[in-house]
Amino acid sequence: MGSVTLAAPPAPCSLLTVAEVEQVVGKLKSSPKADQEGNAAWCNYEFASGKDAMEAWVFPADGIDRGRKASKKPVAVKGFGDDAFMDRGMHGINYVNLFVKKGNVTVQFSIQAPPGDEAKLKALAQKALGRF
Repeated sequence: MGSVTLAAPPAPCSLLTVAEVEQVVGKLKSSPKADQEGNAAWCNYEFASGKDAMEAWVFPADGIDRGRKASKKPVAVKGFGDDAFMDRGMHGINYVNLFVKKGNVTVQFSIQAPPGDEAKLKALAQKALGRF
């Protein structure tokens, strides 16, 4: 992934299009909603099924280190850079999380954790990371 320096972190809702999310996960209930607290910004996706929910988070680069420390069982993920990892059930919540560092930004994709959602997260992350 190299040491790319981004002028400004991307807006989390700009990482994926509605069409990309719906193709991989399912029909959205409404438009994604962005929010921010301090240096962390996120985009929340709610699905029409009522069963799925997903978030895309953007943190400063050291967010990946904090995520790894909070993770009970981090699992390395190939194809997303040396630091990338996945975690299931972080903070006692039934989500799968994928953490990827690109330049001076950490991106975290989280989705409710039915089997197979790891593949969905990886597919969406590939699309999002191609944008910056």
